[in-house]
Amino acid sequence: FDFYLSGNSLSSTIPTQLGQLDQMSSSFDLSWADLSSTIPTELGQLVRITSNFDLQSNSLSSAIPTQLGHLDLMSFSFSFGSNSLSSAIPTQLGQLVQMSS
Repeated sequence: FDFYLSGNSLSSTIPTQLGQLDQMSSSFDLSWADLSSTIPTELGQLVRITSNFDLQSNSLSSAIPTQLGHLDLMSFSFSFGSNSLSSAIPTQLGQLVQMSS
């Protein structure tokens, strides 16, 4: 199933419990949702997602969790644009070898 909450004014943080949606297989989209704080490491448990992981245009800060390298079935879109992320891009994202242009 897909998880879309894009374009809302949630004005909150991303709950760590979303990492328990481990049957989600296509898309996870929280773009343009007015979210703040950090990206939970638990989102690395969404290992069945195949096409879209989108957190763009929020107010997320800190680093991209290394655990997101576990989403190695991803083949299409992995977006963090327009946030306030810091630190280096984790080398673990190099495990996303099925990504295509």
